[in-house]
Amino acid sequence: MMKFLSLIILMLAQTAFSALPEYNAPLILARANINDGYNIPAMSFLSNTNPVINNRGDVSFRIMAVEGQNDQAIWSKTFEDENGKIVYVAPEQRFITDPSINDHGKIVFNLHDEGVTDGLFILDTKDLEVKQVLSPDNLPIKFYTYPQIKNNDQIYFRATDDFDDRIFYEFKEEKLNKIMSEGVESMGLKSAYLFRPSFNDSEAVAFKARLGDKGQWDEERPDQILIFTGGQLTAIAKDRDSDPKSPFLRFGNTVSLSSTGMVAFTVKLEDGKGAIVISKDNVLKVIAFEGQNDITEIETFAPKINAQGQVAFRAIDINGKRGIYLADETGVKRIVGEGDEIMTDLGMGRILSNPNYPGFGGDVDMNDHGEIVFYCVIVDSDERELGSAVYKITPKI
Repeated sequence: MMKFLSLIILMLAQTAFSALPEYNAPLILARANINDGYNIPAMSFLSNTNPVINNRGDVSFRIMAVEGQNDQAIWSKTFEDENGKIVYVAPEQRFITDPSINDHGKIVFNLHDEGVTDGLFILDTKDLEVKQVLSPDNLPIKFYTYPQIKNNDQIYFRATDDFDDRIFYEFKEEKLNKIMSEGVESMGLKSAYLFRPSFNDSEAVAFKARLGDKGQWDEERPDQILIFTGGQLTAIAKDRDSDPKSPFLRFGNTVSLSSTGMVAFTVKLEDGKGAIVISKDNVLKVIAFEGQNDITEIETFAPKINAQGQVAFRAIDINGKRGIYLADETGVKRIVGEGDEIMTDLGMGRILSNPNYPGFGGDVDMNDHGEIVFYCVIVDSDERELGSAVYKITPKI
């Protein structure tokens, strides 16, 4: 039975950073460029990649092309690995979804081309063995998207079937279980579109849903942010199309679910300002919003919430520069941004600051220890491009 929470909005305008950590300088993990590279071969390319980090600090991301060939690959650096390296290259003419990595160093991904999927695969970074765990044979699945592997090795993903309907699945103990489908009523909800889900180790899933019958995808349709846990579906927030009294005009498409059950998502408030909202103990709180801390625009890339209730997100400041920010109930802090000096493998450089081209790309990820990974474009002191890079930044002890 679905039940709705009352909405309590706390506009937190504090700028005190007492609960937010200080950070060390960003550490370069890998750099891709035409003529050279760092921990990546020359003539390899990154493009708006989404690096991920687990609670051991292991990092993984997708490479778009390797050594001048259109071969996609997975790169990984584990706790035991000093430098990091390419750990898997896809077969010719196959694409790889962005990887997910659990705390035991197991990576899940999907192989596909534009019309055919090869199923889901697990790569164990301890021995680099790759095992196929789901095949499209005899399964009503056309595409596997957003695969996520948890610490008990359970895999969750969103699938598209032969009718192009989206479905949430869990793969548990060698069994494939359907969680929720579009176009049919499930636990009191009938969704026309299921957006990108976020899962945690407690078998909970948080997501945005557009309500209605199949094909009713118009922006005017009601949207809700929901969480399914313990066999119960709960609406965390509703937009103005769903509830005329809602303070939310609309939601971003992606939510983040922490290991402790907190949810973070982006919204447009009734005054038109973008904001970051968290759901904690069934209370909604606005922890960052446009107009605060020199932020003029909160970008639509997915925010990431950790077990401490800290949220990493991307935003643009009053000077038009993109940056990575951290927020919680005590305030907001800029972590790093375009134009900042940053150490590269070739000496001191900068994150690209160009009004015609973004210096950051893709989603930001953060673990429960506050370690953050991100993708950026870097230049040297003479503004010559050094390529695309992935960095890790850690809190000071």
